[in-house]
Parts: sequence; C-alpha cells; structure tokens
Amino acid sequence: MALVLKTAPATEPISLAEAKGHLRIDSTDFADDIVTAITIAPGDHVIAAAYSLAGEAVEVSGYDVLVNLISGTNGSGGKVDVKLQESNDGETWSDVADGAFTQVTEANDNAVQEKEYTGAYTYLRAVATVAGATCDFGVTVIKQAGPAVEDDLISRIIKAARLDCERFQNRAYITQTWDLWLNAFPVKDYIELPLPPLLQPVVTAGDFVTGTVYRILSVESTDFTAIGAASNTVGVIFKATGAGSGAGTATASCIIKYYDTDDTEYFLDGSYYSVDDKDQYAPKVYLRYGQSWPSTTLRPYNGVCITFTCGYGDASAVPENLIEAMMLLIGHYYENREAVITGQPAAELPLGVERLLWKERVL
Repeated sequence: MALVLKTAPATEPISLAEAKGHLRIDSTDFADDIVTAITIAPGDHVIAAAYSLAGEAVEVSGYDVLVNLISGTNGSGGKVDVKLQESNDGETWSDVADGAFTQVTEANDNAVQEKEYTGAYTYLRAVATVAGATCDFGVTVIKQAGPAVEDDLISRIIKAARLDCERFQNRAYITQTWDLWLNAFPVKDYIELPLPPLLQPVVTAGDFVTGTVYRILSVESTDFTAIGAASNTVGVIFKATGAGSGAGTATASCIIKYYDTDDTEYFLDGSYYSVDDKDQYAPKVYLRYGQSWPSTTLRPYNGVCITFTCGYGDASAVPENLIEAMMLLIGHYYENREAVITGQPAAELPLGVERLLWKERVL
C-alpha cells in the first residue's frame, strides 16, 4: 500500500498573523503597530536658507514609512521647501530620489502633503528652506511595523506543526487530495480510506475542470455525454472535456481506477460501490449488494488506485482543540529550533499537545 499526496492544502489552519499574535511577535492592534516620530517640530520657523533647517534623524529600518509635511499659515510672502534625506550612520546624508515636497506658499498653506519612503537606509530626516517670512509647519514620520524578518521561518513552522499534528492523529485538517495505491482489490467487500474525515466535494456543471475525472452524483438538466461521459447516469465516471452546463453535479473524490498486466487503465463504475463518509474514524468505499470487485488480472504491484479528498474543509472548519494544539506546537518549535533541547533529543510531541490530540486520534 502507498499513499501519495496529489493536491496539497491551499491554506493552513492558522494564519501567519494568528501565529505571530500567539508568539507575541507583532501586535495585532493597529494603534500598537503605528509609531509617529517628529523630524521637524511643528511651530513657527524663521527664515532659513539653503536647506539649513535640518530635522532630527528618525530610525526607519524595517518599517513601512509615510512622511507628512503639515503646513500651518505662512507669513506674508513666505515660502517653504522641504526634502527628505537618508543615511546609514546618521551623519552622512544624501537626498532621497523624488523626496522633495511641493513648495508651500500662501496659496497652498494650511494643508498636509504625504510622501512614502521606500528606501533601504537606516535613518531618515527632513531638511527645509524657509524664505520671505516666518512660516508655521512641521514634518512627522509615521512608521508601521513591516514584515518581521522571521516571517518565512514562522510560515514553515506553521506547516510543520500541521503535518506533525495530522500524522499523530492520522487525520487531515485542511482540504487535500490523495491517491491510495493497492497491489490488488481486497478479499473483503470494502476498502478503508485513511486520513479522515472523508470529503466528497460537490461540483456543479459549469465548474467542471477540463481533464479532471468525476463521478456523476445527479444528472438534472446536464448533458454529461456532451462533456465526456458514456451516459447520463448517476455513478458514471468520466473525464471532463469541458465545463458543461445545467444543474447536474459530480465529485472528483472516491474515484477507483485499476490497471491490467498491460498497464491499461480502467475506471470502476460508481454504480458498483457506495461511499461511507459519515464514519469519522474509518471511512470506507463499499461494494453495493450483489456486486464484486473486477476479476481482471492486475499488474503485480500498484494495480488499484483510489483518489479521495479529505479534511475538515477550510480553516474555519478545523476543530478548536486542534487549532490550540497547533498553537502550542508552533510556540514549542519557535522557542526550540535545534534538534537537541537541553541535552535531550526533541523527538516527541510536548505533553500538552498530545493531550489535545489524543481524543480523536485514529489508531
């Protein structure tokens, strides 16, 4: 028997933001993520020539940055020119490309100008020229916490935590598709499918994907023969040649195919079997009454394949106790990044994680 992942989960049960909140790395509160610094203090500034009014240096490395030039009232004939400068050491400064604000005159004072800073320098400041008269203005730097340097690491930890929890429970959390390969059909009248809960996602005509193999669930007004089916009959397996139309439905889960000694591929018609997706521990594909597995001589290995979809659904459908177990494991992996912890191999799940996972573990 072999189990091969065909379609991995599109998302994780826990988002990066949720994990970072649990790890207390970044605040999830908007006010806590925003920092305002002053480079040129607001107030009346006297005449200053040739950008001689230099603002305070503001550290901006690792932040998303927005600079505001806030203009009050210019004196009669007063003009203000402001530009941004950047530095890595706080001593040697260079002008920021496109870092100059529109000149402020009496015609456009009492307003706010915004300019985003996207450079990679450590420090930022504003410098200003004030001509003609005293002018009222100030320059502030608004910093928002940017992506943490460990975001990629945390994303990998989230995936690792899910995989470890899934494997401990022998379950699937987020929707995923697998191929179960068997060497032969079983002697018993059912095939047990791993990784519960089993899903049979219903797809309506119009959403069929060309090239995907489906099992008809309901015919309704759809002509399945126009898109690859041998007949318009519930249970017929077909490879979609188009999206189709109408209200007919099908599923791409629990498709059984088998191979003869010449490696010719066959599909077992869905009318031969039924699917028990209610069992949360051991879902099965059953032969219907009076039916039997194909008598075709199969190739000596991997002669039978069952394609099935499993998982609770999206992140909102995953039980809370499993989310909590993942959160604990994420915290454990984040704090203990090496293969050995205080002289002991880090081989087992922490006790608190196991206690949360044991209840619904598939043995």
